[in-house]
Amino acid sequence: MPTKNPFSSALEVAKVFENDSALRDRLRSDPDPMGVINEVTRQVAVKYEKTNDPVLYRVAVGVLGALAILAATGSLGLAAFGIDAPEVLVSLGSAAVGALVGLFAPSPASSSQ
Repeated sequence: MPTKNPFSSALEVAKVFENDSALRDRLRSDPDPMGVINEVTRQVAVKYEKTNDPVLYRVAVGVLGALAILAATGSLGLAAFGIDAPEVLVSLGSAAVGALVGLFAPSPASSSQ
């Protein structure tokens, strides 16, 4: 059954061998072909780790959360003084909450069918 994950390590390893004829020749002539495959697999894993950075995700969640809280407290503070909240403040808060929901909601492609 094909995976729904857009990143498949097996496919990435196959692409490396497909694009590098010298590596294919080395795989054919090397007395330890599994060593060559493991080397390419480690290279692909390092490349994947760089694209899956949890720090960026945490920063995005922190900024969006702070923006949502700031907009909510600002609107409540203005309402306490009898001042209507500016539409831009309400829009920023709504957009931040919507973005947070989008970050935390599971991807439809990752759900099992």
